[in-house]
Amino acid sequence: MKSRKFKIHHLEHQFYFWGNPKKPKLFLFHGWLDMGASFQFLCEYLEKDFYCIAPDLRGYGKSAHTPNPLGYFFAEYVADVHAILQKFSPREKVRILGHSLGGGISSFYAGAFPERVSHFINVEGFAFRNNSPERGPEKIRTWIEQLSHLKGFNTFKDLSHFAKRLTEINPRLPLDRALFFAKHLTKRVASGVRMAADPKHILAEPYTLSKSQFYPFWEKIQAQCLLVYANLSNMNDWVKSDNLKKEMKDWFQHFPKDSKKVEIKNCGHMVHHEKPEELAKVVLEFLHGSFPRKREST
Repeated sequence: MKSRKFKIHHLEHQFYFWGNPKKPKLFLFHGWLDMGASFQFLCEYLEKDFYCIAPDLRGYGKSAHTPNPLGYFFAEYVADVHAILQKFSPREKVRILGHSLGGGISSFYAGAFPERVSHFINVEGFAFRNNSPERGPEKIRTWIEQLSHLKGFNTFKDLSHFAKRLTEINPRLPLDRALFFAKHLTKRVASGVRMAADPKHILAEPYTLSKSQFYPFWEKIQAQCLLVYANLSNMNDWVKSDNLKKEMKDWFQHFPKDSKKVEIKNCGHMVHHEKPEELAKVVLEFLHGSFPRKREST
């Protein structure tokens, strides 16, 4: 893994690279409170066939924090994705893998710019809560009130204590991987280490996205799609659905009809942290056009 910083929309972004630049490019976008380096264990399997490029999104990991005191907004990330793809692949269609927030951002991009994306792998990035317009006043008020009471992240004695906390949050995460993630997720402070991400990411979003607003993006996608989900996922913690399985079937109907769907067994939301080898296998089969029908789940 190599790293380098580039400016995207006037903010310094950290980028990570795996493999040979002469190989076909694969762009990877991480989720909430994660970072680009967390794809390390996945890209160990992908780099023999692809040149993998993963940024720390604005305000995450080693990328710069926004000077905007009001925080971060979803459309900004979609615009950043466009700028990143224009920088590294201005003329060729791109392959994208997005996890969680990164999958949601990438799905909006793939719908807004369908001619730019050839292959799209969405890993647990479908979980938009179906907000009703009536929640608008409540959400705006909550967001504004949070702005004046924003607290920073907790401080840990050292990287090992931070890594231990990661394994407490996710017992399926091996300690050696947690130590690697701790190195890239944190910054040093006088009393130890602290999450490097901007605390403004904790703010509740002020907008009320509903199905009628995000389904049209998925329906515009022209790329070949692989939709990956985990059987132990905690997506419903934020979706708040009465029947998540039924909800997922509804989501998938709005992606291209020939989309491949795979369930990763004995795995939670952080698929690339927990099961990188298994995820890599289905990704490579999909990108090489050798995806067996027996792998599909619904």
